[in-house]
Amino acid sequence: MSEVWAIKHRPSFKTMAGVSQNEVLSYLRSITKEDDSLSLPHLLFHGPAGVGKTSMAYAFADHLDTTLHVFNASSKATRGIEFIEKELTPIARSGIDCLILLDEADQITKSAQMALKGVLENCSCTFILTCNNTSGLIDPLKSRCASFAFTPINNAECRIALHGILFEENVALGDSAAFVMNAILDSHEGDLRSMVNALQSYVSILKHSGERKALAFIEKILGTFSCDTFIEYINDKDFTRALKLMESVDDIRNTLNIIMAHTISKGANMNVVSHIVTAYRDLQFGMPEPIVRAGFCRSMVLSAPLYV
Repeated sequence: MSEVWAIKHRPSFKTMAGVSQNEVLSYLRSITKEDDSLSLPHLLFHGPAGVGKTSMAYAFADHLDTTLHVFNASSKATRGIEFIEKELTPIARSGIDCLILLDEADQITKSAQMALKGVLENCSCTFILTCNNTSGLIDPLKSRCASFAFTPINNAECRIALHGILFEENVALGDSAAFVMNAILDSHEGDLRSMVNALQSYVSILKHSGERKALAFIEKILGTFSCDTFIEYINDKDFTRALKLMESVDDIRNTLNIIMAHTISKGANMNVVSHIVTAYRDLQFGMPEPIVRAGFCRSMVLSAPLYV
Protein backbone atom coordinates (compact mmCIF):
# COMPACT_ATOMS: atom_id res chain seq x y z
CA MET A 1 0.00 0.00 0.00
CA SER A 2 3.02 2.27 0.19
CA GLU A 3 3.03 2.91 -3.56
CA VAL A 4 0.66 5.60 -4.81
CA TRP A 5 -1.92 3.89 -7.00
CA ALA A 6 -2.50 6.95 -9.19
CA ILE A 7 1.17 6.67 -10.24
CA LYS A 8 1.50 2.89 -10.15
CA HIS A 9 -1.54 2.44 -12.39
CA ARG A 10 -0.97 5.25 -14.86
CA PRO A 11 -2.76 4.28 -18.08
CA SER A 12 -0.96 3.45 -21.28
CA PHE A 13 -1.93 4.37 -24.84
CA LYS A 14 -4.12 1.24 -24.85
CA THR A 15 -5.91 1.89 -21.54
CA MET A 16 -6.33 5.70 -21.54
CA ALA A 17 -9.94 6.66 -20.73
CA GLY A 18 -12.04 9.55 -21.94
CA VAL A 19 -13.59 10.71 -25.22
CA SER A 20 -11.39 13.80 -25.60
CA GLN A 21 -8.39 11.73 -24.52
CA ASN A 22 -9.05 9.28 -27.34
CA GLU A 23 -8.99 12.18 -29.80
CA VAL A 24 -5.55 13.15 -28.53
CA LEU A 25 -4.39 9.54 -28.77
CA SER A 26 -5.52 9.34 -32.39
CA TYR A 27 -3.62 12.51 -33.23
CA LEU A 28 -0.43 11.40 -31.47
CA ARG A 29 -0.53 8.02 -33.20
CA SER A 30 -1.08 9.65 -36.58
CA ILE A 31 1.97 11.93 -36.29
CA THR A 32 4.31 9.15 -35.19
CA LYS A 33 3.36 6.02 -37.11
CA GLU A 34 4.31 7.02 -40.65
CA ASP A 35 7.71 8.66 -40.28
CA ASP A 36 9.59 8.61 -36.96
CA SER A 37 12.10 11.13 -38.34
CA LEU A 38 9.50 13.91 -38.58
CA SER A 39 9.77 16.69 -36.02
CA LEU A 40 6.99 16.52 -33.46
CA PRO A 41 4.98 19.64 -32.65
CA HIS A 42 5.01 21.07 -29.16
CA LEU A 43 1.83 20.12 -27.31
CA LEU A 44 -0.51 21.94 -24.96
CA PHE A 45 -2.90 19.84 -22.84
CA HIS A 46 -5.49 21.84 -20.91
CA GLY A 47 -8.51 20.92 -18.81
CA PRO A 48 -9.61 20.29 -15.21
CA ALA A 49 -7.58 18.29 -12.69
CA GLY A 50 -7.42 14.52 -12.80
CA VAL A 51 -8.49 13.97 -16.43
CA GLY A 52 -5.25 12.52 -17.80
CA LYS A 53 -3.12 15.43 -19.01
CA THR A 54 0.04 14.33 -17.19
CA SER A 55 -0.70 10.65 -17.73
CA MET A 56 -0.98 11.30 -21.47
CA ALA A 57 2.52 12.77 -21.46
CA TYR A 58 3.92 9.70 -19.70
CA ALA A 59 2.05 7.38 -22.07
CA PHE A 60 3.36 9.27 -25.09
CA ALA A 61 6.93 9.00 -23.83
CA ASP A 62 6.47 5.25 -23.37
CA HIS A 63 4.98 5.02 -26.84
CA LEU A 64 8.02 6.77 -28.33
CA ASP A 65 10.42 4.91 -26.01
CA THR A 66 12.07 8.22 -25.18
CA THR A 67 13.14 10.11 -22.07
CA LEU A 68 10.60 12.34 -20.36
CA HIS A 69 11.97 15.23 -18.28
CA VAL A 70 9.31 16.37 -15.81
CA PHE A 71 9.01 19.83 -14.25
CA ASN A 72 6.19 21.45 -12.29
CA ALA A 73 5.79 25.20 -12.47
CA SER A 74 3.65 25.48 -9.33
CA SER A 75 6.60 26.25 -7.04
CA LYS A 76 8.28 29.64 -6.75
CA ALA A 77 11.59 28.19 -7.95
CA THR A 78 10.13 27.11 -11.30
CA ARG A 79 8.19 30.22 -12.31
CA GLY A 80 10.81 32.73 -13.40
CA ILE A 81 13.27 33.40 -16.19
CA GLU A 82 16.14 31.88 -14.21
CA PHE A 83 14.38 28.52 -14.24
CA ILE A 84 13.89 28.75 -18.01
CA GLU A 85 17.51 29.71 -18.66
CA LYS A 86 19.26 27.37 -16.20
CA GLU A 87 16.99 24.32 -16.10
CA LEU A 88 15.01 24.04 -19.32
CA THR A 89 17.23 25.63 -21.98
CA PRO A 90 20.28 23.33 -21.49
CA ILE A 91 18.08 20.24 -21.93
CA ALA A 92 16.05 21.70 -24.79
CA ARG A 93 19.15 22.69 -26.78
CA SER A 94 21.33 19.71 -25.93
CA GLY A 95 20.78 18.15 -29.35
CA ILE A 96 19.22 15.07 -27.76
CA ASP A 97 15.71 14.01 -28.73
CA CYS A 98 13.47 13.87 -25.68
CA LEU A 99 10.19 15.12 -24.25
CA ILE A 100 9.95 17.87 -21.64
CA LEU A 101 6.78 17.93 -19.55
CA LEU A 102 6.01 21.27 -17.91
CA ASP A 103 3.01 20.82 -15.61
CA GLU A 104 0.94 23.86 -14.58
CA ALA A 105 2.66 25.99 -17.20
CA ASP A 106 0.18 28.82 -16.62
CA GLN A 107 1.91 29.48 -13.29
CA ILE A 108 5.06 30.72 -15.07
CA THR A 109 5.50 34.50 -15.05
CA LYS A 110 4.69 36.35 -18.28
CA SER A 111 8.33 37.36 -18.79
CA ALA A 112 9.42 33.75 -18.31
CA GLN A 113 6.76 32.65 -20.81
CA MET A 114 8.27 35.00 -23.38
CA ALA A 115 11.66 33.40 -22.71
CA LEU A 116 10.11 29.94 -23.03
CA LYS A 117 8.60 30.95 -26.38
CA GLY A 118 12.11 31.55 -27.68
CA VAL A 119 13.23 28.16 -26.42
CA LEU A 120 10.34 26.43 -28.20
CA GLU A 121 11.37 28.08 -31.46
CA ASN A 122 14.89 26.68 -31.36
CA CYS A 123 15.29 23.35 -29.59
CA SER A 124 15.93 19.69 -30.32
CA CYS A 125 13.14 18.30 -28.14
CA THR A 126 9.36 18.38 -27.85
CA PHE A 127 7.65 20.29 -25.06
CA ILE A 128 4.36 19.21 -23.49
CA LEU A 129 2.73 21.99 -21.51
CA THR A 130 -0.23 21.33 -19.22
CA CYS A 131 -2.57 23.69 -17.40
CA ASN A 132 -6.12 23.80 -16.06
CA ASN A 133 -6.96 26.91 -18.05
CA THR A 134 -5.20 28.57 -20.97
CA SER A 135 -6.09 32.11 -19.90
CA GLY A 136 -2.86 32.26 -17.91
CA LEU A 137 -0.72 31.61 -20.99
CA ILE A 138 0.42 34.30 -23.41
CA ASP A 139 -0.85 34.00 -26.99
CA PRO A 140 2.64 33.67 -28.57
CA LEU A 141 3.25 30.60 -26.42
CA LYS A 142 -0.11 29.01 -27.17
CA SER A 143 0.30 29.61 -30.90
CA ARG A 144 3.49 27.52 -30.94
CA CYS A 145 1.74 24.42 -29.63
CA ALA A 146 -0.84 21.98 -30.91
CA SER A 147 -3.57 22.53 -28.32
CA PHE A 148 -5.94 19.86 -26.95
CA ALA A 149 -8.78 20.29 -24.46
CA PHE A 150 -9.22 17.44 -21.98
CA THR A 151 -12.74 17.02 -20.60
CA PRO A 152 -13.94 15.22 -17.44
CA ILE A 153 -13.98 11.44 -17.78
CA ASN A 154 -17.48 9.99 -17.59
CA ASN A 155 -18.41 7.78 -14.65
CA ALA A 156 -18.79 4.64 -16.75
CA GLU A 157 -15.17 4.79 -17.88
CA CYS A 158 -14.00 5.77 -14.39
CA ARG A 159 -15.81 2.77 -12.93
CA ILE A 160 -14.05 0.44 -15.37
CA ALA A 161 -10.68 1.97 -14.47
CA LEU A 162 -11.30 1.64 -10.72
CA HIS A 163 -12.42 -1.99 -11.02
CA GLY A 164 -9.31 -2.69 -13.10
CA ILE A 165 -7.09 -1.31 -10.32
CA LEU A 166 -8.89 -3.41 -7.70
CA PHE A 167 -8.33 -6.48 -9.88
CA GLU A 168 -4.63 -5.70 -10.28
CA GLU A 169 -4.29 -5.15 -6.53
CA ASN A 170 -6.27 -8.32 -5.77
CA VAL A 171 -8.67 -6.39 -3.52
CA ALA A 172 -12.37 -7.15 -2.94
CA LEU A 173 -14.62 -4.49 -1.39
CA GLY A 174 -17.19 -6.97 -0.09
CA ASP A 175 -20.87 -6.25 0.51
CA SER A 176 -20.34 -2.49 0.55
CA ALA A 177 -18.72 -2.42 -2.89
CA ALA A 178 -21.62 -0.75 -4.73
CA PHE A 179 -22.04 1.98 -2.10
CA VAL A 180 -18.31 2.69 -1.92
CA MET A 181 -17.86 2.82 -5.68
CA ASN A 182 -20.88 5.06 -6.24
CA ALA A 183 -19.83 7.40 -3.44
CA ILE A 184 -16.34 7.80 -4.90
CA LEU A 185 -17.71 8.37 -8.39
CA ASP A 186 -20.30 10.93 -7.24
CA SER A 187 -17.96 12.90 -4.97
CA HIS A 188 -15.12 13.20 -7.52
CA GLU A 189 -17.11 13.57 -10.72
CA GLY A 190 -14.86 13.53 -13.79
CA ASP A 191 -11.62 13.52 -11.75
CA LEU A 192 -10.20 10.01 -12.10
CA ARG A 193 -7.02 10.79 -10.16
CA SER A 194 -8.99 11.89 -7.09
CA MET A 195 -11.14 8.78 -7.42
CA VAL A 196 -8.07 6.53 -7.42
CA ASN A 197 -6.65 8.35 -4.39
CA ALA A 198 -9.97 7.99 -2.53
CA LEU A 199 -10.20 4.30 -3.42
CA GLN A 200 -6.66 3.64 -2.16
CA SER A 201 -7.41 5.51 1.08
CA TYR A 202 -10.57 3.46 1.61
CA VAL A 203 -8.77 0.16 1.01
CA SER A 204 -5.94 1.18 3.35
CA ILE A 205 -8.38 2.07 6.15
CA LEU A 206 -10.37 -1.10 5.48
CA LYS A 207 -7.28 -3.28 5.86
CA HIS A 208 -5.85 -1.54 8.92
CA SER A 209 -8.90 -0.31 10.84
CA GLY A 210 -11.87 -2.32 9.60
CA GLU A 211 -14.99 -1.67 7.56
CA ARG A 212 -16.70 0.62 10.08
CA LYS A 213 -13.96 3.26 9.96
CA ALA A 214 -13.51 2.79 6.22
CA LEU A 215 -17.22 3.50 5.62
CA ALA A 216 -16.99 6.54 7.91
CA PHE A 217 -14.26 7.83 5.59
CA ILE A 218 -16.53 7.33 2.57
CA GLU A 219 -19.41 9.15 4.26
CA LYS A 220 -17.06 12.03 5.04
CA ILE A 221 -15.86 12.47 1.45
CA LEU A 222 -19.42 12.12 0.17
CA GLY A 223 -20.32 15.11 2.31
CA THR A 224 -23.43 17.20 1.75
CA PHE A 225 -22.29 19.43 -1.12
CA SER A 226 -24.78 19.87 -3.96
CA CYS A 227 -23.56 21.89 -6.93
CA ASP A 228 -27.09 22.66 -8.08
CA THR A 229 -28.01 23.99 -4.64
CA PHE A 230 -24.81 26.01 -4.51
CA ILE A 231 -25.58 27.66 -7.86
CA GLU A 232 -29.11 28.44 -6.65
CA TYR A 233 -27.66 30.31 -3.69
CA ILE A 234 -25.24 32.13 -5.98
CA ASN A 235 -27.99 33.18 -8.37
CA ASP A 236 -30.01 34.42 -5.37
CA LYS A 237 -26.88 36.38 -4.37
CA ASP A 238 -27.08 34.65 -1.00
CA PHE A 239 -23.41 34.77 -0.02
CA THR A 240 -23.99 33.46 3.51
CA ARG A 241 -25.81 30.27 2.50
CA ALA A 242 -23.40 29.59 -0.39
CA LEU A 243 -20.41 29.90 1.95
CA LYS A 244 -22.07 27.74 4.60
CA LEU A 245 -22.67 25.02 2.01
CA MET A 246 -19.01 25.09 0.93
CA GLU A 247 -17.92 24.95 4.58
CA SER A 248 -20.01 21.78 5.09
CA VAL A 249 -17.42 19.81 3.09
CA ASP A 250 -13.85 19.50 4.36
CA ASP A 251 -12.05 19.02 1.02
CA ILE A 252 -12.13 22.41 -0.71
CA ARG A 253 -10.15 21.12 -3.69
CA ASN A 254 -12.65 18.35 -4.29
CA THR A 255 -15.48 20.90 -4.05
CA LEU A 256 -13.76 23.10 -6.64
CA ASN A 257 -13.32 20.05 -8.89
CA ILE A 258 -17.04 19.29 -8.62
CA ILE A 259 -17.93 22.89 -9.52
CA MET A 260 -15.49 22.78 -12.45
CA ALA A 261 -17.05 19.57 -13.79
CA HIS A 262 -20.49 21.13 -13.36
CA THR A 263 -19.64 24.30 -15.29
CA ILE A 264 -18.06 22.27 -18.10
CA SER A 265 -21.26 20.23 -18.35
CA LYS A 266 -23.15 23.52 -18.67
CA GLY A 267 -20.93 24.88 -21.43
CA ALA A 268 -17.93 26.15 -19.43
CA ASN A 269 -18.87 29.58 -18.07
CA MET A 270 -15.51 31.36 -18.26
CA ASN A 271 -16.23 33.55 -15.22
CA VAL A 272 -16.69 30.42 -13.10
CA VAL A 273 -13.58 28.81 -14.56
CA SER A 274 -11.57 31.95 -13.78
CA HIS A 275 -12.81 32.01 -10.16
CA ILE A 276 -11.87 28.34 -9.71
CA VAL A 277 -8.39 28.91 -11.15
CA THR A 278 -7.94 31.89 -8.81
CA ALA A 279 -8.99 29.79 -5.81
CA TYR A 280 -6.48 27.07 -6.73
CA ARG A 281 -3.77 29.70 -7.12
CA ASP A 282 -4.55 31.18 -3.71
CA LEU A 283 -4.38 27.72 -2.12
CA GLN A 284 -1.06 27.08 -3.85
CA PHE A 285 0.30 30.32 -2.41
CA GLY A 286 -0.63 29.18 1.09
CA MET A 287 -3.71 31.33 1.69
CA PRO A 288 -5.92 29.87 4.48
CA GLU A 289 -8.81 27.76 3.19
CA PRO A 290 -11.55 29.80 4.97
CA ILE A 291 -10.34 32.95 3.21
CA VAL A 292 -10.19 31.14 -0.15
CA ARG A 293 -13.74 29.82 0.32
CA ALA A 294 -15.06 33.26 1.20
CA GLY A 295 -13.25 34.93 -1.69
CA PHE A 296 -14.49 32.32 -4.14
CA CYS A 297 -18.11 32.67 -3.00
CA ARG A 298 -17.90 36.46 -3.16
CA SER A 299 -16.54 36.34 -6.71
CA MET A 300 -19.25 33.88 -7.76
CA VAL A 301 -22.01 36.08 -6.32
CA LEU A 302 -20.62 39.08 -8.19
CA SER A 303 -20.78 37.04 -11.44
CA ALA A 304 -24.40 35.99 -10.91
CA PRO A 305 -26.71 35.11 -12.52
CA LEU A 306 -25.16 31.92 -13.89
CA TYR A 307 -26.54 29.40 -16.42
CA VAL A 308 -29.82 31.25 -16.92
